[in-house]
Amino acid sequence: MVTGTIEQLTARERDCLRLVARGMSSKEIALALGLSPLTVDGYLKEAVRTLGVSSRREAARVLASHESSPQAAPPQVEETPPQNLGAEPLDLAETVHSEVPLPPKRSEAEPRFRVPFLRQGKQTNDLDPFNRLMWIFGLALLMMIAVANFLNGLGALWRITG
Repeated sequence: MVTGTIEQLTARERDCLRLVARGMSSKEIALALGLSPLTVDGYLKEAVRTLGVSSRREAARVLASHESSPQAAPPQVEETPPQNLGAEPLDLAETVHSEVPLPPKRSEAEPRFRVPFLRQGKQTNDLDPFNRLMWIFGLALLMMIAVANFLNGLGALWRITG
């Protein structure tokens, strides 16, 4: 295990690695930390390079084992319950501590603005017929206004040049 380079990790790199150990994706980590997914990927790549390991999971494992060792003072944070990490060993989930809050979970009972097009890559058919017709009418009205403005602009150009 590489222990000399653990101290070279920045606080953000450590936060990202702790969330990787919780089984979170780059998008979930970005949401939790308020960063771009590309920035999170950059932190994780730098952490992997600094630790000299081959993957983000391995880097998270190295950090978790370092933070759980007796010579490293564990952070004074309340314990989090172990989570299912798939193929990862359960003891890895038990050693992860993080000051980073997880993103809030949105319940499906909350009212939300429903739109008839893709939202973040997910499509659900959750519009009733009345709302669907209202969207069709509204979009058709907007298209008519756009076409009328375009034709009005062409007419103005015709009058100017002619």
